[in-house]
Amino acid sequence: MAPKKSSQAASTKEKQPAGTPSRQIDYSMPRQNGLFIPPPYTYPKMRAIIVVFQCAPGVKEKFLPPELTPIEYGLDSIFIAEYPNSSIGPYHENLILLQCEYKGEPGSFVYNIYVDDDAAFAAGREIWGFPKKMCNISLSQPEKGMVRGTLTRKGVDFLDVQVELMDKPPGMDPKTMLENMPIYNLKLIPDVADNSKPVLRQLTVTNMKYNNFTTSLGAKTNYVRSKFSQHDTCHEILKDAKTDMGGIYIKCDQILPNGSVLE
Repeated sequence: MAPKKSSQAASTKEKQPAGTPSRQIDYSMPRQNGLFIPPPYTYPKMRAIIVVFQCAPGVKEKFLPPELTPIEYGLDSIFIAEYPNSSIGPYHENLILLQCEYKGEPGSFVYNIYVDDDAAFAAGREIWGFPKKMCNISLSQPEKGMVRGTLTRKGVDFLDVQVELMDKPPGMDPKTMLENMPIYNLKLIPDVADNSKPVLRQLTVTNMKYNNFTTSLGAKTNYVRSKFSQHDTCHEILKDAKTDMGGIYIKCDQILPNGSVLE
């Protein structure tokens, strides 16, 4: 019997109909038809509201990994987006970002992130370490100059944000602001045999890219409302936060590249 050839399955790509993104065997589960493709991911014509807030002093240090240092009175933010046609399909997303430092390099730690699509859920967790949960998310179209984003999970409307759009661009350049904000994540994968520690623990960083802005408006925060839920801790971050700091409303193209392992 001829010896088995050494496996090169990880680099083998399945044949797909024209126009279908290629999938690699042994890249993600299930191995023959993985739930998601390798990055980079593109998000053409996405739109989002980004609301700036400030955590109360002493709150962030309770939720940051020890490698990260909180920036007190920094620009923490709530990001609610609609992706009509991403590399892994259409979906909505919400991030709550806490401004912090890693060895003196300012960035934002992804405290919580919610999506309404299974491929986005699994890819975010397994590739970059985004702490994603499934959630019902809505982002309204502008109506009478207002845009509203809401999140509902396990029967609780735990986050409700409304902004009033301004007729002029924001005082800051959104592209510069967003691209100068490294995104930190703590990637954890449990051990199948040992419940006392993860089999993988990585602090990661990812730098998003933004182009082709078709809309860039300042936004006045009408309200940020959070409600207690036994399944989510957003209320602990927001209940004493300063939430009337305004934000931006954008439409543009977004690119999510591979990240890097810091430690």
